[in-house]
Amino acid sequence: MGRNSQYLTCVFKIHNPSVHKRAVMDYALEEYTLAYQTLLDYAWEHRDHIAEHGMYRERYNSKAIGRLLSAKDFKLHSSVKDSLLRDVGMNLASYFALAGEDPRTSWPTSRNFREDVMRDALDEFAQVGIEDFEELSSDLLRKSRLSYMPVLFCRNDTNRNFTLLGNVRKRQLLALLYLLPAGHELGKPLGISSDNLYQIGTGEIFNSSSRCSILVPLEMGRNGWQEEKFLDPARGHMIGVKTAYLVKGDGEYFLHVAFEFPCVAKYEPQTYLGVDRGILFSAAYALVDGEGAVLEMGHYDDELRALQIKHGQEREVKARNGQMVTRLDYKVKAYNAILHTLANLLVEKAAASRAQIVLESLHIQVKGGRVVSRFKKLQQYVEYKAKLAGVPTREVFAAYSSMICHKCGAIMARDDRKVTCECGYIGHSDDNAAVNIARRALYKKADWEKKGGYKAFHRSFANVGTFTTE
Repeated sequence: MGRNSQYLTCVFKIHNPSVHKRAVMDYALEEYTLAYQTLLDYAWEHRDHIAEHGMYRERYNSKAIGRLLSAKDFKLHSSVKDSLLRDVGMNLASYFALAGEDPRTSWPTSRNFREDVMRDALDEFAQVGIEDFEELSSDLLRKSRLSYMPVLFCRNDTNRNFTLLGNVRKRQLLALLYLLPAGHELGKPLGISSDNLYQIGTGEIFNSSSRCSILVPLEMGRNGWQEEKFLDPARGHMIGVKTAYLVKGDGEYFLHVAFEFPCVAKYEPQTYLGVDRGILFSAAYALVDGEGAVLEMGHYDDELRALQIKHGQEREVKARNGQMVTRLDYKVKAYNAILHTLANLLVEKAAASRAQIVLESLHIQVKGGRVVSRFKKLQQYVEYKAKLAGVPTREVFAAYSSMICHKCGAIMARDDRKVTCECGYIGHSDDNAAVNIARRALYKKADWEKKGGYKAFHRSFANVGTFTTE
């Protein structure tokens, strides 16, 4: 594994941790958060030195920056200190790289869980003048999100950092987390009394008397998808367990584990699958050959938009009745599951036809926040699933893709989502757009600049055989 790999994250909820384990995790999260901000403050004071010496092969590098910082004074396990330097180093490397392109880039900050910080911010905001309003209001909003920084574990190791363990005798997944420094008052023996535990990934039996770590059970979904997609391949050495983050939210603890998947080598495309992200449904598609002839077209009506409208109405009713609207009412998990299914269908169709997936570029402002978010998520899902399957992808410009008739190249009249052309074509604008998007994979600007541009390019397909549903 290496460059030709893809990293996917699986989120496990830590199941019913004891009072002691909660105390250990809270201690580590608090110390890590304070240490993170301390290192950022130190880096700010020495930013010129870091900017000069924090590079490797002419690029800002997290390890190079981490070596310029020190975590020796923080009361954490030594492996967590190493991860902390890596974590802060990655943040600073991103900052210096972005600041080189845009001097307005903001200096990174840590999250903050301390109530006194919020009180001070409120006092300062209460005395704000008009000229300082924007800056202090942004600072207040940032500090109002009181929470811990996620604790990074940058290596999978039974002797330090973290590892995933399975129980030989029952279907149980556990995580070993090294959090405490040697001799800490919260340290207790793990209490492992038999050889029932094995390391996920190596199969080696695990036994330890460490007082610096805790062993926590992880919840898995009842439908078994985590087992099938992540754990079974890891046990079979098909994928690797790489890094993890310990996260606390709404009083619960979660472990975000990154797995390394090998990617299939990309094939040379023989056809092109254009995808148009629709409004009334999530995606229309069209398959064209190397000459631009339409082989297949259609759309996936997954009812996502209807669900979003329904759930939006339910939230409005709750709000009118004085009930609290929570993040659970936004049904994000349900929507994401629908988009995952849709992305799988597109990738499977492309692979079966040896097609390149062609997506419209959305570097434009579109009204409707949920629509924009859905488009971005669908593209992310398609791209990473395609990479794993060896399916090539690309983006093309989206201008007039729904308005240019895919049969003759003329600009059509549109009534809502229905389009009508003088040549006799009548159809859905998203279906039509999918054809034009697929064909734009064949567009070479230099070849068409003197021939009339992209409109002339689309008119050139007037005599190409087209697919019909009749």
